Amino acid sequence: MKYMKTKIVLFILSLTVLYGCSLTKKVPEGEFLLTKNKFEFKEKDKPFKSNLSDYVKQKPNGGGFLGAFPLKLMIYNSIPAKFDTAFIEYYDLSKIRRNQHSLDSLLIAHDLEEYVGKSLWLKRFIFNQGERPVLLDSSLTEFSAENIEKYYFDRGYFDADVDFSLKLDSLHKKAEVTYEVDPKVPSFIESYNYSIGDSAVRKHYETMLRRGTQIKVGERYDLNNFMDEKDKIVDFLKNRGYWRYNDDGLAIEFTADTTYSDKKLDVTLHIPIEKGDSVSVRQKFYKYRYGDIHLYPDGPYNEDKVYFDTIYKGYKLHYENPKMKFKPKFFTDAIVIQDSGLYRINSENQTKRNISKREGISLVGFSTTWNKERTIEKDSVLDMRISFRPKKKYDLFYGAEVSWSEFMNFGISPQASLLARNLFRGGENLETTLKGTLGNVNEKFTSESGFFNAYEMAFQTKLKIPYLLFPLKTDGLFPKRFYKQTDIRLGASVQNNIGLGRINYSTGLDYTLSFRDTHSHLLSVFNTEYVNNLQKENYFNVFQGDNFIKESFFNDYYFPYHPGIAYNYLNDELTDVEVIDLIYADQPFLNSLDDQGLEELSIFENMNFRRQTITQDVLILSMVYQYTLNQSERGNKKNPWFFRGRIELAGNLLNALDKAFNFYEMETASGKVSGTVFNVPYSQFAKLDLDVRKYFSMSSNSTLATRAYFGLVQPYGNTDFIPFVRSYTAGGANDNRAWAAATLGPAGLPRYKGGDDVFAIERLKLLFSAEYRFKVFEIVNSAFFVDAGNIWGTDKKEELTLFKFNNFYKELGVGAGFGIRLDLTYFLLRFDFAYKLHDPSYPEGNRWRFEDIKILKPRLAFGINYPF
Repeated sequence: MKYMKTKIVLFILSLTVLYGCSLTKKVPEGEFLLTKNKFEFKEKDKPFKSNLSDYVKQKPNGGGFLGAFPLKLMIYNSIPAKFDTAFIEYYDLSKIRRNQHSLDSLLIAHDLEEYVGKSLWLKRFIFNQGERPVLLDSSLTEFSAENIEKYYFDRGYFDADVDFSLKLDSLHKKAEVTYEVDPKVPSFIESYNYSIGDSAVRKHYETMLRRGTQIKVGERYDLNNFMDEKDKIVDFLKNRGYWRYNDDGLAIEFTADTTYSDKKLDVTLHIPIEKGDSVSVRQKFYKYRYGDIHLYPDGPYNEDKVYFDTIYKGYKLHYENPKMKFKPKFFTDAIVIQDSGLYRINSENQTKRNISKREGISLVGFSTTWNKERTIEKDSVLDMRISFRPKKKYDLFYGAEVSWSEFMNFGISPQASLLARNLFRGGENLETTLKGTLGNVNEKFTSESGFFNAYEMAFQTKLKIPYLLFPLKTDGLFPKRFYKQTDIRLGASVQNNIGLGRINYSTGLDYTLSFRDTHSHLLSVFNTEYVNNLQKENYFNVFQGDNFIKESFFNDYYFPYHPGIAYNYLNDELTDVEVIDLIYADQPFLNSLDDQGLEELSIFENMNFRRQTITQDVLILSMVYQYTLNQSERGNKKNPWFFRGRIELAGNLLNALDKAFNFYEMETASGKVSGTVFNVPYSQFAKLDLDVRKYFSMSSNSTLATRAYFGLVQPYGNTDFIPFVRSYTAGGANDNRAWAAATLGPAGLPRYKGGDDVFAIERLKLLFSAEYRFKVFEIVNSAFFVDAGNIWGTDKKEELTLFKFNNFYKELGVGAGFGIRLDLTYFLLRFDFAYKLHDPSYPEGNRWRFEDIKILKPRLAFGINYPF
């Protein structure tokens, strides 16, 4: 053992030496490799220290985790130096000139004739992924010191002093730069006033002040606050009629009086107004209203064309063809701006947004013209011209997708979609899709052999309507600034991929409503799904983990108690399900079980709960409301939030009809008498899902992503079980990556031989994840992650799997690992390598499993795009 440890230490020391030498192998004599930038402060207070590296012009070579491992430089250094100049000049050429002839010419020019005619593609590829050594440039260091001083000045430290010193290692050709920062005393705002010449603008600003200002008396001067205040003023006024306000950047200025002290500032906002009636004054300070709004549905405006004109709700439409392809309402419903309405930049942005979401047309012109000869209510007038171009009536889309899911390792899906646009001249589009999938699932979910051991055939048709299809008028409730859409969908699928095949039929009526791109609401009514499970008798042949539980309980407990039943079972006179029913009905046997037997009975009952849930045919008629907030859609949001809340209520309408008309009743697999529709029990449950994510931008090339998920589904009324399609599982490439899909939990259910093969489902789920993502080079990204979560039951009769608030944290499965991701622009391939750290299936006190970690044997989780 000591010998092994010695070898490891020597190996690490050798790597360290080689690592240190390799970094400077291409640094010219007399030059120094920049290895570090340090920031030292004269005082204990270190304001904005974490931001300073962004203002340094020269940074050490990167490419590794947190910049501690300059991978890009090592890649660059791995190619012999003799190729450097030729390769650099080669990649300076345009792509069209990068060919063998150009390469040969460069090789000859740099005395590398022996490589002429060779593509050297691998060497070139590796070289191009690398990064040249960052050589110390004292002029850039001086510039960086001045840049940091300017940064502090803008933050209110007017007397800040920044100097630098160099630590040069001539032997190893390395250099460190230390920036010595002395911020000194900051300046604070003593008073804030405003001087606004135009009375109307002054009243608007006073309204703004009552809502709050970015510039606060008593706070430190910060240029960012003044820029934000300027943007707020411009945005406020441009939404109150001021069309070209501050387009020249001269309409707003701030001054600071430092007569008595530059540490206490008397700040004044100035919005001057020029004398006279010049064009620039009118554009800055006059209010505008919309005049004529001209719409061109058939193409760009052309004054030489002959148009057929019509007026609809004040909008002037000019058709090229008197047989209108689209009804006027299709266009006017998207236009938020109105004749005689006050100019608002938000109205124009909302109009463009609404048009962009109308699938049948494209926006090709949006122009605003000042009508100098007309006024409305003494305000100047803007005439609008908005042009559209219709898309063709039919489109056929076809192709194939590579897919992946929690249960499918790999799938290829050829599909074809026919899109028929503008069916009823109101922009209604009908999309019909046929899709087939051939895939590979884990052997514990199927009895089929071969690589493609799963398939699915699916049909779906959806009618998309660009308004709310509702019996009552909703225009007053949801004005034009809201984007509205109604979807009527119908689908069917046949699949045989997760063990037991099934047939699904689904219908729904969905209403989508959004005011901003970051917010959306979905209401789905008559959301209907019928699930017909096939090959129910094949359950124990497919789910080997549950078969092991069944056989163990039969052989260890029930058959010794009833040898006659064992004889009948072994002679195929009794089925598995019949024996299970006998066990539940045999009270003397159940009373005979000791503590160990009762624990095994709980595991057995949990297995039977899964069997009943997975094999039960169900009918779901539900209403769903979903709210989504996605701040990532707002490009300027540095640390965006994501939130999705979803509520589903199922079975209430059918239950009311059942009570009124007394539906036919039958006993379900769990023994409950339930009302049925066409001999299928209708499900009645409530389901809540909350998904919260927060993304922190750590640098230009790294992000910390965090996620918390909570899900709860509870049956009531007509049924005491949850449909499999609405149950929760834990584990998988988008979940807790250290566990295979659906193999974590429930709760702290004890381990047994073959336990990893159990397909676990339950009613409550928690998941927490954190992932540090960073770019390595070009298309290669990486990540370090931690996942924690599990699933639990809510039935108090099932003690082993019951969620308990004072105990759940002890039953969290915790996994961690690292990932390699290939960013292929349109999608991202993800390979995550995960290890179990805390396994709740072990006895309490023995759940931390660090001794089981084998670095070279992680669980590989493959996925497409990020897990969250």
